[in-house]
Amino acid sequence: MSYRRLLSILQPKTPVLVPRSPVPVLLLFLVLATAMPSLTGASGAPEAPPREAPPDLTSPITDRAGAEIRISDFIGRPVLINLWATWCAPCIAELPALSRAAAALAGDEVTVLLVSIDRGGAAKAMPFLEKHGVTGVRLGFDPKARLSRGMRVRGLPTTILLPARQDAAWRFVGPFEWDDPAMLTLVRDLLPE
Repeated sequence: MSYRRLLSILQPKTPVLVPRSPVPVLLLFLVLATAMPSLTGASGAPEAPPREAPPDLTSPITDRAGAEIRISDFIGRPVLINLWATWCAPCIAELPALSRAAAALAGDEVTVLLVSIDRGGAAKAMPFLEKHGVTGVRLGFDPKARLSRGMRVRGLPTTILLPARQDAAWRFVGPFEWDDPAMLTLVRDLLPE
């Protein structure tokens, strides 16, 4: 099989602009960063994202032993589902806070479930979690990202808070200090008695 160059009249004519200094790139970053919505109110305390209908939670995931589990297995207990991956730097940054939040929320019977979407499943994620000392959380593995697609996850990390009845959801996109007292209070306040 041979390839030939297209006629010159069919070649792209749009020039590629490469900035000579990092100033335009930094300026673009600052503009985008300030335009992004924040969950922090004027007082500096975190604000709740909008309440939404629960996403599709029917896709099975596996536990570390390979047994199938479903989010519906957690009905009757609030669950904080964090979707993450070992290649996601913001995900890694919030793992210790999620581990500490799991301990802080245990008295409120909130399950913190970390769901890895790494293609290698438990074999890839478990050594990583052990290396970083993540404990006190439930673990799930979604190597084909079926659950995350069903939950309409568009970026990592994404955390979804479900009340015990799983009849509503609150979606947190991006990394958060989950163990911060104000954030723990927000999580507790969102969950009905």
